[in-house]
Amino acid sequence: MTSADWIFHGGAIHTMTGRAAAAVAVAAGKIIATDDDVRAVRGPKTEVVNLAGGALLPGFQDAHVHPVPAGLQLTGCDLAAVHGLDDYRALIAAHVRDHPGPGWVLGSGWYGDVFPGGFPDRHELDRLIPDRPAAFLSHDAHGAWVNSAALARAGIGRDTADPHGGAIHRDAAGEPTGMLSDAASDLVMRLVPRPDRAAQEHALRTAQRHLHALGITGWQDAAVGDVFGTPDPFEVYRAAESAGWLTAKVTGALWWDRDAGAEQVERHLARRAETLGGRFRATAIKIMQDGVCENLTAAVLTPYAGNPHLHGPSFLAPEVLAEVVRRLGAERFDVHLHAVGDRAVRECLDAVEASDPGWDHRHQIAHLDLIDPADVPRLRALRVIANLQPLWARLDPVLVETKLPYLTAGQQRMHFAFGTLAAAGAPLAMGSDWPVSSPDPLWGIHTAVNRTAPGADPHARDERAQTEPLLAHERLVVEAALAAYTIGAARASRRDDTTGSLEVGKAADLVMLDADPAAVPAGELSAIRVQATFVDGVPVYGR
Repeated sequence: MTSADWIFHGGAIHTMTGRAAAAVAVAAGKIIATDDDVRAVRGPKTEVVNLAGGALLPGFQDAHVHPVPAGLQLTGCDLAAVHGLDDYRALIAAHVRDHPGPGWVLGSGWYGDVFPGGFPDRHELDRLIPDRPAAFLSHDAHGAWVNSAALARAGIGRDTADPHGGAIHRDAAGEPTGMLSDAASDLVMRLVPRPDRAAQEHALRTAQRHLHALGITGWQDAAVGDVFGTPDPFEVYRAAESAGWLTAKVTGALWWDRDAGAEQVERHLARRAETLGGRFRATAIKIMQDGVCENLTAAVLTPYAGNPHLHGPSFLAPEVLAEVVRRLGAERFDVHLHAVGDRAVRECLDAVEASDPGWDHRHQIAHLDLIDPADVPRLRALRVIANLQPLWARLDPVLVETKLPYLTAGQQRMHFAFGTLAAAGAPLAMGSDWPVSSPDPLWGIHTAVNRTAPGADPHARDERAQTEPLLAHERLVVEAALAAYTIGAARASRRDDTTGSLEVGKAADLVMLDADPAAVPAGELSAIRVQATFVDGVPVYGR
């Protein structure tokens, strides 16, 4: 009989199968026994780990994340770790001082609520960087803050038309302010020097190390393509796997170029064929159907508050979206749909319904900031996964100052309706959208359960964000949040056959915690710490 490499006991073991276990044994990267059966596989070289009252879970999985842009942000002029205009000024000034020369000044991670009126302008950057083009992507990558030199380099002036799916913000005189939303940011970002392969690989290594430290063993990269000003990471993932340093299990959602049309399907099929069976698998397609509420580009059923004629654009006409989803489903791609507004959510559900998906698809809608009550039961009926970003569901200054003013009372009642979706039986998965927000699963679980912000979050230090729940009735129970970050996310990534739960025969992808999430007071969930992370029975963090 095979001897175990590891035996875990002495704490709460959440298998995510509906039953607890007293012990788990691991050998050759797989779970080989649970409960009393572990005694028979204990050998002289078995390492026995006492959880000391903590917990063992399947490794967390992030169902919607952008690791390469996040890694680049961590290694560049990163504004995401602070939250204040003076802090931004200090970081930018230091970066310019440390990186002299005539080239571009690049950064990311700013939050709109830091600026008067919710948006930055070129004059602020002009004072800091008067003689070099500069561009800073917002924390959610839906906007770019640029200076006058960058506007001039891109040829953007008062007569420049807004591109489809984007907006050039203008002052009262009609002049560009230096804030570019969604597709308008491409007018500048396409001119920016691209990170080379070495920089991308360093970014992926940095991101992977950070994610493993948070207990994450796998993820779905929600934009594998040439997007967001970052080169396509496809070959970076393949090279990492070939070289043996890709330790995470990654599902790639290949980017759907809405301007390219159906001819891109063949390229996506070829890419999927190149990656089947490995740690990196490109089995999904990412489609953006709208933008975000903060800049009024989310597609909504009811006009935005104070804007009686503004509903936000559908990035793909509904009939085009339906045909794309049908074609991709026929090729057995899982479709990962970005939909923030309730109209976009409905258009995505309509597209799935029209495609007659009679197979075991993993179609999913990411974000679902708003949903019409009539569409809630359709997710379960159509087996569409609600891919949620729980850390957003709190009354932080970003939400209160730059989003809620645009939402009607009716829209606000169905805002991040996690509890409503769960009660209706919608399949749930969770992710972070990092670098949009922190990838810490325990912070996400904290917010999903409490509807308030973690105490250590620099973007939600005010008392209201940490004490007043956003729609308290939409809280999830902790078990549902844990499931969404483990077996639910594994299902969304089409890896639930081998990961996401602690069962004999499945991969030993594990996270050890210093406390049991199901036992601590709800307000202390974000204080739980990861002690160790394992992938295929090999420690990748903490041991």
